[in-house]
Amino acid sequence: MSSTPLRSLVSSASRIPALKRASIPPSSRYASSSSSSKSSKSSTQTSPLPNDDWTLPHIHVGPTHPSRYSQHYHNTLSSDLMYMTYSHRLAQKPPKPEPVQPPQTAYEANRPRPPIMRGNRALRTKTTQIDVDNVPKLESVIIHTMVKEAIANKSALLSAIMALRAISGETPNGGGKKGSSGVEVIVAKKSAAAWKLRAGMPVSVKVELKGDAMYDFIQSLVDFVLPRLRDFPGIPLPPSSTPKNSPASLTGIVSFGFNPTTMSFFPQIESNTDAYPRLHGFHVYFKTSLRGENAHEHARTLVSGFRIPFHRR
Repeated sequence: MSSTPLRSLVSSASRIPALKRASIPPSSRYASSSSSSKSSKSSTQTSPLPNDDWTLPHIHVGPTHPSRYSQHYHNTLSSDLMYMTYSHRLAQKPPKPEPVQPPQTAYEANRPRPPIMRGNRALRTKTTQIDVDNVPKLESVIIHTMVKEAIANKSALLSAIMALRAISGETPNGGGKKGSSGVEVIVAKKSAAAWKLRAGMPVSVKVELKGDAMYDFIQSLVDFVLPRLRDFPGIPLPPSSTPKNSPASLTGIVSFGFNPTTMSFFPQIESNTDAYPRLHGFHVYFKTSLRGENAHEHARTLVSGFRIPFHRR
């Protein structure tokens, strides 16, 4: 068998791919290579979006942890307060007064009516009726501090604003809470020439806490601040000679104050004390839902349930 047919087959097979490669024009080959390089670059580098198409996503900040003191009130303290402060006398509704009968004769119609008792005493606050649906509770906690140096220099309020904002964590409508006023600057209502004070001058700051922020502040106060106060027997009680009908006794507000050193014991201040050029004394007001008779005593009972001690002078 001769080798000529085999050589012809090999030569013909080697020509086919060469013809195929020659059939592809160089321009299309360059275009395909450029398109492949462009596709690889586009996969690695994305073009920036125009500014009109980009919108800020809605971020909702929810609760990060359960409030331990809030759970303590709803699970334990509320039932104890109901047992200790319930009044059977107030629970009994008084009978309705009999309606006034119209005069029967002309003699009764022309008789003068009995005189109306008048006096200079203020109207007594209606006593809050304590029942299952109306258990004493905390409505808000107010932290207030006054800066005397702000009368001469308004910038002296900045350190107090920074400290209260760090302690409370409150900003206007911050944390997704609508209605939060944050730290407020209080101005003088009246002028006082002895202190060179004019009406409208900023002299103090305050912040009002509600909800879980209120219970978080109480937890920081009880767990970190009060145990570190030296020779602290508790919040002083009013003297026993205080009349029970005084305006302070009829309001369910418990207030007490601390010196400037106490502010440095809060963890938010202690971690960065050098950032605050000056510390200030402050007052804390516990506003409850109680009003009327024995309101102040029951409010102190509620506050003491959060492990805040009281002592008699």
